[in-house]
Amino acid sequence: MQNMNKVIGNIFGLLLAVFVLISCTKKTAYEQYKNTVERELSSEQRVDSLFFGVYLGMSSKEFYGHCWEMNKEGLFTNGENNSTVLYKLNNGELSYPASMNFYPAFFKDEIYQMSASFEYDAWAPWNKHLHTDSLQPRVLELYKKWYSEGNPFISMKDEKRGTIYVKVDGNRRIIIGRYDERRVKVDYTDLWVENKMNDDVL
Repeated sequence: MQNMNKVIGNIFGLLLAVFVLISCTKKTAYEQYKNTVERELSSEQRVDSLFFGVYLGMSSKEFYGHCWEMNKEGLFTNGENNSTVLYKLNNGELSYPASMNFYPAFFKDEIYQMSASFEYDAWAPWNKHLHTDSLQPRVLELYKKWYSEGNPFISMKDEKRGTIYVKVDGNRRIIIGRYDERRVKVDYTDLWVENKMNDDVL
């Protein structure tokens, strides 16, 4: 009986240690993120580049004109429901041919946010190897190549999206997370503009 109580006590102690470790890890990741944001914003460094010549602060006229030129070159085309811009990843960027759909949000006629989604072209419910649990690590690897300079991606836990990866350089924040079993969503935000908008609301 004593041995049984000892075993139960050891198991309970182990579970408690794991719980504390996980809690500390979550807190550390969040603190690392907050410290990075504070440091980067206080540096007043602008980092506006997004991808393929699109950047934060780009006017709507410049964006549509740029997309038209990229369309003529065969790089961009109409995306989902003709409401996004589509870029095809068919050159080995990911494990299998994939699509990147994206579209910006504007503040005072300038891009301050960009949403992009990635999915494998051959995705189907029965193709488990093409679901987001395998796609997200590949997107992260691609983004580490695209955005090799600056701060590293921070792994964090999100209640709705599970594990997310966050990178902050200057005013630009990038978040990579699962949207559903099919798509990985990437959100870009100009933190300076976001803070200004929040201040205006308050």
